[in-house]
Amino acid sequence: MSAVRGELPLLLDPTVLEMLGTQVFTAASTLADAANQANDQWKRLPEVFVVEDAGIAETMLDGPAGTAADFVEAMKSARRVLDEFTVTTIPALQKRRDELEARILTVNQEHETAQSGLESADAAYWRSYETDPASDSTRRAGEAQTDATDAWRDAQDAVIALEADIRVFRIDVEAAEDFLASDLKGISGGDDPRGAWGVPVTSTQSSWGDTAAPYPGGPVSDETLADRLRGDMSDAVAARITALGNGDPDGAKEWLGAHPDFAGTVGFVDVDRARALWDQLGRASTRGDDGAWAMGPLAVLLGGAPTVIGNLNGIPAAAKDEFNRAELERLLDGELTDDQRRKLESVQDLLADSDAETAPVISLLSLFFETDDGSPRVSLGFGEVDNAGQVTTLTHGISTDVTQIGEWSDSAIALQKATMTELSEIGSSATTAVVLFMEWDSGGPSNVWELERPHAGAERLAQLLRGFDRSNPNVQLDLGLHSLGTTMGAEMVANNPGLVQNAWLYGSAGIAEETAADLENLIRRNELNLFATHAEDDFIAPMGRFDVSTHTVDPRTIAGAETFGSDGGWVLGYGDGDRDWGERVEGHNSQASTEWFYLLDGFKTQQTGGMSPSFIPQWDDEAVGYLDPRSQSFKQTVVDLVDSIVLSEGARS
Repeated sequence: MSAVRGELPLLLDPTVLEMLGTQVFTAASTLADAANQANDQWKRLPEVFVVEDAGIAETMLDGPAGTAADFVEAMKSARRVLDEFTVTTIPALQKRRDELEARILTVNQEHETAQSGLESADAAYWRSYETDPASDSTRRAGEAQTDATDAWRDAQDAVIALEADIRVFRIDVEAAEDFLASDLKGISGGDDPRGAWGVPVTSTQSSWGDTAAPYPGGPVSDETLADRLRGDMSDAVAARITALGNGDPDGAKEWLGAHPDFAGTVGFVDVDRARALWDQLGRASTRGDDGAWAMGPLAVLLGGAPTVIGNLNGIPAAAKDEFNRAELERLLDGELTDDQRRKLESVQDLLADSDAETAPVISLLSLFFETDDGSPRVSLGFGEVDNAGQVTTLTHGISTDVTQIGEWSDSAIALQKATMTELSEIGSSATTAVVLFMEWDSGGPSNVWELERPHAGAERLAQLLRGFDRSNPNVQLDLGLHSLGTTMGAEMVANNPGLVQNAWLYGSAGIAEETAADLENLIRRNELNLFATHAEDDFIAPMGRFDVSTHTVDPRTIAGAETFGSDGGWVLGYGDGDRDWGERVEGHNSQASTEWFYLLDGFKTQQTGGMSPSFIPQWDDEAVGYLDPRSQSFKQTVVDLVDSIVLSEGARS
């Protein structure tokens, strides 16, 4: 792959513009001749016909003829604009393009040579180091490695500089084309004509037509604006991270402090670009005897701005965890609000619990502050995310953030352990991991009916899952979604067909109509298995589907969706025997809850001295939630997950 990623834009073909100018001039001449001939013949009619009191009749074509003459002059002006652009602007742009094209060949060749030299120097150094770390040959090999690293960095700087020049050239080309279009549209003449009887006839041209070409006859591009912005953003972020790594830790820390939103932006870098960046930085860095990064850009970033690596999607989970834990420690050593510190300490406590022998491997997959309110946002992995055959990502609904990380982590750990146990029971060697996605701001009751927050969450969730797919290409990706999280996750699935295979929806706040139609098509094409449940005691979820909402569709009504139980019942295939009893979900809560409105469990009657009995409310000590390991919905999810994993493993083998 070439080192320089920027592509040179195509220039307008001068022959096409010359041909267009000729066509415009020919059309103008033809129109002028036709208008003059028509007017001349009209004025000669009195030589044949005598019309008394004709009045305006003799001059009625003067207006259209004048309009035609004005339009002819406008077309001639357009021809002059095209000619000038062809003779002056295009040659100057072509000269710059040729120079950049030559530089690309040179810079790519020098980059390839430097990279090859670095790889050779690295290999030579480590061969010598393994033989005798203290020998003169090892020292000389180390010096050669340093020289090769410096040469590679110089080559990389040349790449960055050239890509910047390419971006400037692209902007200049687009500006030149915009000026041409503006000049052409700004030409006036004959654009407010009147018909033969003096009635105004107007027309408006606002585009070239139904084509994606930047100019008439030009190439059609299928690159959307979103794709262009995503690519440019990825390149810019990668260049900034490279620059920070080539500085010093204090400088990286200072820059990051002045740009607090950068950490959250890193997650949107294209996953292939992120992986290439990680590999590039890794080649230029070395670890010390303790295993930590000791030299090179990764050592600089680990010491000064670990979050810019930890939030990249597409790199190994162990790498994200290493840098995010360093970021967590850095943040806790600094100034925080009481709320921020309380939340981050809860994350720290959870990670400390992962040292327990019975706990699954826990990876801190993301860590940044929400732009709006400064609240910490995280994603956590439970199990070997990069090596698992299947990864299920859980996410929450409204009024939920890192404050509830403990109870949501309990559900994630329970789901991972229960699924692994069931796989072991049936003799399967497949592995699974569960990821807790708490990166999105789900808001509160005031915005539950809108789609703004689900839109934003869907973009972040999609990027996280693309990262898993990049690091673990054969993984099966599944979702467990609760409340407004079903609205968000369903949109993500619909916008990224083929990324997710299975989705379980608990107490849905509703799906947008367009999204529901997309999901139905995915189910019909066997590209998605959709499972949905709604407990009878859940009186909150239907509020999200009220008529005032922008997401009114109950996912259980989507054609092809499979409804599963949450009101208490036997779950076939769960546990040591053939079946196990799953308890009733007692509200909208996702986990076990002590909220009073979930604890009411019916009424009992008590006869009083009067004619009518009194009704005494019955209360539970703790209400069962959708993802409570005791619930029917949890156990059924585990069984369905195991079936899906085994089926997927069988298909691969």
